[in-house]
Amino acid sequence: MKLHQYNTNTFDEFRIKCNKCSGLCCTALYFSKYDGFPADKAAGIPCSYLDDCFRCSIHRELHSRHMKGCLAYDCCGAGQTVTSLYGDENWKANPPIAQEVFDVFVKTYYLQQILWYMSEVLTLLPAKPLWPEADSCIKELHLLLKSTPQNILDFDMEICRTKVNALLNKAWIMVKQQVGYPKNTAVKKDFMGHNFKKSRLNGSDFSSALLIAANLEECDLTGCNFLGADMRDTNIQNADLSESIFLTQGQINAAKGNLNTRIPRHLIRPSEWD
Repeated sequence: MKLHQYNTNTFDEFRIKCNKCSGLCCTALYFSKYDGFPADKAAGIPCSYLDDCFRCSIHRELHSRHMKGCLAYDCCGAGQTVTSLYGDENWKANPPIAQEVFDVFVKTYYLQQILWYMSEVLTLLPAKPLWPEADSCIKELHLLLKSTPQNILDFDMEICRTKVNALLNKAWIMVKQQVGYPKNTAVKKDFMGHNFKKSRLNGSDFSSALLIAANLEECDLTGCNFLGADMRDTNIQNADLSESIFLTQGQINAAKGNLNTRIPRHLIRPSEWD
């Protein structure tokens, strides 16, 4: 069943471009060794492996060092967006603006995620009646992200989230009405370690679900909603997610797939799956 209709380059703005970023994800964010990062690090402190050119000095070794957190993380294009916004200035050369830059980055990351989901709505055939509203949201946020750091900081995220969540819920209802969905499935969100192997799960709602180490091997996941699901170490080998909805690159990066895993066309297959 075809649910997506893609336009050329719709998702290019969300591809990470580390060569156009001032190392923001490696500096602005807190991360811990437990979650697969090099060490425990406070927000605002550069990772010890960030070099003078804002690049990761052990990037080629991340897989062999089992840095799962680094491998899975995806800024959705926020890094290069914020770096471009500040032009020739950056947090390292101009320390007084560092905290502002980091705050703008964190907020831009959430805005980029919203843009990602709105862009996917524009590809969902069952949600065609919602395309004008999604397109209007995208245009509004693009204008915001091209304005000023202060405008971004002042933007009311809660109002935006409320509107976006309502639209995404409408899109989900339209998708599951077309796909069909398990009528007798109890509302459950904790599927940690659950074995779904070879199940036909069309139209299942995994939004905000814990799917850590769950087994979705060889499952048909057409029309499944993965909005905000925790997919760390989820086994999706030989599974068909090609028409799943609201998946992000970070979720795919965190899961365990292989060459036979089918993913939506707007996502990139991790090299570790080869």
